[in-house]
Amino acid sequence: MSQESPIWRIKYLPKNLDQICGRKRIIERLQQIIKDRNFPHLLFIGPEGIGKTTIARLFSKEFLGRFFDANFKIIYADERLTEEERKQARSDAYVSTSKIGSIAGKRITTPAFIQVKVKPFVQLKVIGDAPFKILVVKNFDYLGDEQQGFRRLMETYGGNCRMILITTKISGIIDPIISRCQLFLIPPVEYEPFRGLILKIKEAESLEITEETIKILYDLAESQIFRAIDLMQLCAQSSSSITPEKLYENAQLQQNNLMKSLLMICFKGDFKKSRDLSRKILSNNKYSAQEFFFHLLNEIHKLPLSRVAKIKLIEMLAEADFRALDGRDDDIQVSAFLSKLCLFAENL
Repeated sequence: MSQESPIWRIKYLPKNLDQICGRKRIIERLQQIIKDRNFPHLLFIGPEGIGKTTIARLFSKEFLGRFFDANFKIIYADERLTEEERKQARSDAYVSTSKIGSIAGKRITTPAFIQVKVKPFVQLKVIGDAPFKILVVKNFDYLGDEQQGFRRLMETYGGNCRMILITTKISGIIDPIISRCQLFLIPPVEYEPFRGLILKIKEAESLEITEETIKILYDLAESQIFRAIDLMQLCAQSSSSITPEKLYENAQLQQNNLMKSLLMICFKGDFKKSRDLSRKILSNNKYSAQEFFFHLLNEIHKLPLSRVAKIKLIEMLAEADFRALDGRDDDIQVSAFLSKLCLFAENL
């Protein structure tokens, strides 16, 4: 574990597979793959924030060894392309002259994300003595209809590049992709290995924390290690003694910061990211729509906006709250409000 960073979640980030907290069976399977020096495309499935990407990165690093930097890439399927990247994708489109029949002379295009983010990497030959390159695609389910185009790349360039696809929901992945991958179900960390890690941090940072408080920390963090470590560091800023009262207080502070981040994302007009964050907040805190809107209202009051703008926002929030009372699906009402907020932000 690194002792250099003042941020604990970085300081205690695992540096190899052996340092991964829990998931013993998963790690053993991956270490066997490293010994065999071969594997098919992989699909990592599990809840958000439990370390799927970290495991994929460490596995790739140990598999590729000293050729890791030249042969590894991670991309995010939910990351919007820049205007420059979209222009590049359009310029790379071409007109078919070799085809005959109904598609002769028609423009043939590859989905922009695949054209710009994926093809340049998978087409490039392996550098060094590695058996193949490794491409990690996080939030793969966001590709939607573009998964068909991705499937063709897996078949065409599979000998040169293996892919590790990461998702929180297998229902969002098409069957042809699933059938071409070895599945890894990544579970949340269990309590005992979680407890062991917390005790190590306790000793390293000279903290005081009881067994009962560790159990409370595990529940508050929803078994997410990075969130638990962040909470511990927040509490340790005022005292070396970590108590349940401090954990609850700082957990609420974290929640307020998430609500503030949600509003900032909406003001940037990014509906997709705002909806994802809202779902995370609702899921982690088991909020109803009414509780969600209540906490959002508190953050709206803190915004440096004009009186007219605040009144308009509160009216929108009140309408969404009223509709949620009669609605059957909280997610629909929250998403509807966020979409209106993103549109409202364009006129600010």
